[in-house]
Order: sequence, then structure tokens, then C-alpha cells
Amino acid sequence: MTDAGKIHRDQNERRISALSSFHIEADRAGGGMSLIISGVIGISDFSDQFIHLLSHGGRIKITGKALFIRVYENNRVEIVGRIEGIVFSYGKN
Repeated sequence: MTDAGKIHRDQNERRISALSSFHIEADRAGGGMSLIISGVIGISDFSDQFIHLLSHGGRIKITGKALFIRVYENNRVEIVGRIEGIVFSYGKN
């Protein structure tokens, strides 16, 4: 394999591995939604109206009403409640 081919393959593998750690899934749940997010490395703040999550790529802010964290394990979090907004911010801000 040429050096140029190897560099191109290495760049593609890095992009795939960087993207594959984050995944979000939303389902209807009684009176609201169930939101499952993988690739979460921490929870910086939370209340029943907002939850701020940390990931390697930035922060995820969920807003709504009657929010609660049902499960947080293995870099996955499940949030249940009336989700009204999801905001992504990049970097360490």
C-alpha cells in the first residue's frame, strides 16, 4: 500500500471511530419521551427542567418539564420527561 493510501485509510478510520461513539434515540413514553444518548462521559448539571451532559465532542443540553435521569451507565444515559429542546455545543464551552 502506498503512503498516500495508508494516510487516507487512517483518516477514514479516525472519522468513523469518532462518530460511532455518539448515538441518540428518541421514543414516545407515557406523557412525554424517552431519550437514550450514548457517548456521554458525564453529567455537569441537572434539574427537573434541564439536564447538561458532557461528551468528547462537546456538551448536550436537554430542556423540558418533569425531566429525570432513569439510567446512567456505560457512557449511556436515558432521560424521560416532556423534552422540549436539545442543544449541541462544541468544544469545552
